[in-house]
Amino acid sequence: MDRFVPLRRNNVVPYALSLLLCTASYIVLNSNLALALLPHKIMLEFLFNFSFVFIEDVGYRQTNGLFIIAKNCMGVLLFINLFLIMVFGFLPQGAEIKQKITLLVKYYFEAMFLAFAVTVFRISASVPFCTWEKFHLIHNIISLGIYFMAGLALYFVMDRRRAALWKR
Repeated sequence: MDRFVPLRRNNVVPYALSLLLCTASYIVLNSNLALALLPHKIMLEFLFNFSFVFIEDVGYRQTNGLFIIAKNCMGVLLFINLFLIMVFGFLPQGAEIKQKITLLVKYYFEAMFLAFAVTVFRISASVPFCTWEKFHLIHNIISLGIYFMAGLALYFVMDRRRAALWKR
């Protein structure tokens, strides 16, 4: 019961702001598919020397038709989940509101980078299976495994970081 923190402004504002950021990010990233998937396209062009063509309301199709980087490949929901894990799991309760807002911004960009890295890894891990008959099933299994491991790894790293800060 000693961990109970009364409902105060410096406890509510960061959480409300984080939910607002998640909603705004979801809307903005889903509004312009070409722009939102551009970093994924660029990274896969770099990694595999592929070229892509944008198809409206579909995504970037590899020119040989091997696969499509579609809306679901963007990782918006992964980004939101990683961000909310950081905010609701590791925002210090006793800190001042300025410190919480600073951490909120830091967590936002860390979650964005992690989601991008994980989604590019997920797409890259699926490329060798593109010609297989059960590609979609394999791709979904790979995706679930990678997303689950990313969430666990994030929680483990954040918990270790918090434990190291408390030892000081």
